[in-house]
Amino acid sequence: MAYITVPQLNEYTGNEEDSTLKEVYIASAEEVIKDYLGYDPLIQEYTHIYSGVGDYRLYLKAQPIVYLASITIDDEEYDVEDFTLDGCSIYKTDYENVFTSGLDNIVLEYTAGYDDVDLPGIIQLTTLRIASLMLQESGGNIGISGKTFADTSRSFINYSDYKKYLKPLDSLRIIRI
Repeated sequence: MAYITVPQLNEYTGNEEDSTLKEVYIASAEEVIKDYLGYDPLIQEYTHIYSGVGDYRLYLKAQPIVYLASITIDDEEYDVEDFTLDGCSIYKTDYENVFTSGLDNIVLEYTAGYDDVDLPGIIQLTTLRIASLMLQESGGNIGISGKTFADTSRSFINYSDYKKYLKPLDSLRIIRI
């Protein structure tokens, strides 16, 4: 599964040329987005180890959480039915502080992410934008583009810095502490 397809990139850019590099640009744009978000937004299964902080809620390393397969805390397995999934976190339904303090004392198996058909449009649009900027670079215009206006003035745009294109993804981002 990919965030976007080559035909979508062709339609977005108006560039219909055949090039195997377009797949590279798409894959690279996806990597930029994964790095920024802190996880891959496409659905997958995870087994992660966490350190508890003595709270009733635990924030996971991927989102949205769609299925909790198993949970072990301090070598004791808990019934997953006793926990509520809340986007990027889980908590014990009775709000008990079950996530005891400890180093690597919690093991979770869960599924998180979006199907490719449910992938938020903003992720797809961001992928299209970044991949199209990479495609522009292939014409020898590495990192900068210019435009000349009727009054002979020129404006230059630096497009190798993707921060402004990634900013709309902030609400989906997981910040690591």
